[in-house]
Amino acid sequence: MISLIGTAVVATVLYGLVKHYSPEYAVLVETGAIVLLLWMGYPHLCDVIDFFWEYTGDIGITSDYLKIVIKSLGIAVLTQFAADLCRDAGESAMGSKVEFVGKLMIAALAIPLAKALLELALELI
Repeated sequence: MISLIGTAVVATVLYGLVKHYSPEYAVLVETGAIVLLLWMGYPHLCDVIDFFWEYTGDIGITSDYLKIVIKSLGIAVLTQFAADLCRDAGESAMGSKVEFVGKLMIAALAIPLAKALLELALELI
């Protein structure tokens, strides 16, 4: 945790310095820092995903539904990342469109879940 905080503080200071002298390179510094921070968090993400795979196997949930949830979370995180980068670069309209398309992609992924829920509701009626 301390290395994550240290990396974030150093990256923030470096970003501020670069932005002051060369704003066009500041976005690259920020992107590199974010990728580094995400790389540092990757092992923890793997632990969480492994836990869910084991837990859902124990209670009998099919892996197809878990795959949809994991893909949706991935799309949400990457979409937010891209939208924030667009906003940091001064392109807020582009960031909004990236978020919109990300939501559409998540909605498209949820179609099998919605279909399964509707079929279950029809069976209960």
